[in-house]
Amino acid sequence: MSNSIKVVVLVLSILFSSCSNDEENQDSKTNRGFLKIDGQSVELSQGYLENYGVRGNAYNIDFSVRSKSIAADANGAVVYFELFSSLQNNLAKGDYNYGGYSEAVAYTFTKWGQSILGKNISSAEGDMSVTNGISIRPTNGIFKVIENGQTYKVSFTGKGTANYYAEGVLTSSKNDVAFTMQYSGDVQRSETKKMTAKKPGSKGKFEKSHAIIFH
Repeated sequence: MSNSIKVVVLVLSILFSSCSNDEENQDSKTNRGFLKIDGQSVELSQGYLENYGVRGNAYNIDFSVRSKSIAADANGAVVYFELFSSLQNNLAKGDYNYGGYSEAVAYTFTKWGQSILGKNISSAEGDMSVTNGISIRPTNGIFKVIENGQTYKVSFTGKGTANYYAEGVLTSSKNDVAFTMQYSGDVQRSETKKMTAKKPGSKGKFEKSHAIIFH
């Protein structure tokens, strides 16, 4: 092989390697994820972290993620988990199990979480709703925090109580419905104490506005 050909091959190799690295770096910055309920799956595109401060011996830090669109023309998704972390400003890495809000034990998530898959998702008076689709609240499972910081990698596998809606009307409910969630990407952060009125029979727990998800 002549020297000129070797130079050309070397230049092409460097260019190819540079393009590959650029693509990998670009891919690593892309937010990826999904919510899957009853065999239906929707891609998730943006994560949120809300810090509600200390409660008991833990920190009440909520994690949410949504799809790009939550309008009426196609299936969208919103995931919300209320969690207690051992860290003040981040969800600590590890497994979070089902627990109570009053106990506020680190590495737990509460029953107040809600995941929605369907068309026309909205929020009003501290609650989220869907016109046509499924709303599910967790009753067991494991919420995993694999990476934390500006970039998060989380997952959930478990079951919950699902409510099914058509044209805004509750049509049926089912217990022990399996659902899964994964998300890898950046998170938008907020620190807030903004809550609405107490939920009836909730032993003092306040509703949260979910405003950050819908802005």
